[in-house]
Amino acid sequence: MKPINPFFTETIIPDEYFCDRKIETKNLFDFLQNGSNIVLKSPRRIGKSSLIHHLLSTQDVVASYNTLFVDIFGTKNMAEFTKEFQNAFLSASFTKSKKGRADAVNLVRSAYLKMSLSPSGYPDGFMIGFNPAFDPVIPLQEMFQYLERTKKHNLVVFDEFQTINDYPEKAAAILRTHIQKMSNTRFIFAGSSQHMLDKMFQYPDEPFYKSAVSFDLDVISLDSYTSFCKEMFAKYAKIIEDSAVKLAYELLSGNTYDMQEIMKQCFYKTKVKGTATAGTVIGAIDDVLVRRDSEFRKILSTLNNQKERNVLFCISTEGIARGLTSSQMIKKYNLDNASSVQNSLKSLCGEPLNLVCRTGKASYMLRDRFFELWIAKGNHQLEGKIAQASERYNKEIENKAL
Repeated sequence: MKPINPFFTETIIPDEYFCDRKIETKNLFDFLQNGSNIVLKSPRRIGKSSLIHHLLSTQDVVASYNTLFVDIFGTKNMAEFTKEFQNAFLSASFTKSKKGRADAVNLVRSAYLKMSLSPSGYPDGFMIGFNPAFDPVIPLQEMFQYLERTKKHNLVVFDEFQTINDYPEKAAAILRTHIQKMSNTRFIFAGSSQHMLDKMFQYPDEPFYKSAVSFDLDVISLDSYTSFCKEMFAKYAKIIEDSAVKLAYELLSGNTYDMQEIMKQCFYKTKVKGTATAGTVIGAIDDVLVRRDSEFRKILSTLNNQKERNVLFCISTEGIARGLTSSQMIKKYNLDNASSVQNSLKSLCGEPLNLVCRTGKASYMLRDRFFELWIAKGNHQLEGKIAQASERYNKEIENKAL
């Protein structure tokens, strides 16, 4: 059925409503067909996971591979990693076939037959359940060995793969021991920590050194996203002006998820045969800021240190903040000394806050652009941010090149 709104903010997007990425999809498939594993890197929220799911749904991949998507974000050790792998393994279509299910169940230890009940309380079927006392149920080695025995080639995706670096075990070495023996399976190691993934796959003393080709995913181009938005609006007899898409794109630095959120709201606010303008985009941004007001207030309340708040407000006001330890910036924003600023940056950039990221050489920006716009709104600077969207975006592009 035709969706009510064609702008999806979920990870899995129907192909008809997926924006571009034709070249990236083809290149990824070509690498796989050439026998390569891939390390896919991108900043967060620009569509990495959606691209992967799109790739897995293409006819070429469906015809060539059994597929597993394993999201390990939030896992804390190898036991939790194995559990996520097991969940994906037992949910995969190729293990749900009659023979595949029989083979998979043979791997399960401490399995028991569990009755499922209908909402009215009557038995409506049975399912294989697992005794939590024996977790994980299927050893990692046996799942890898199962994949090696399948007639069809396999493609396994580990999303947010850099997470394994925080495990207490030497997870990279453990996994490399299994993966290097695999000839029937290709792997995509995806993640949003580009620096960490580069270290894992490009440093000679790391277990995964030179074990995968590097693929860096950048933002969708403005032209591609403009064409996509106009096409989606036209499907429903609506119009959106190029200037409206350009404003959203520059304000949000081409961040796919954030742009989709704004376009979704713009589409909703535009009547049939109506036109979405730059004003519609501004209204949609204000709607998002109002909706997330409570969330942002809670974030701000976690900063008990006034020095950290001052540095945060400085970065927010600047958009792209350079030379934060200079006497000029310290005086302009009433910051403390250079050492204090560096300590505040370390706290704001690190866990658990993770509010600021470094961009380019000695430059900083807020990770969440909506948070920056929310702060600007509270300081009566939002109009200025909107007016300077192009300048800010160009400045960010320059910083990336440094």
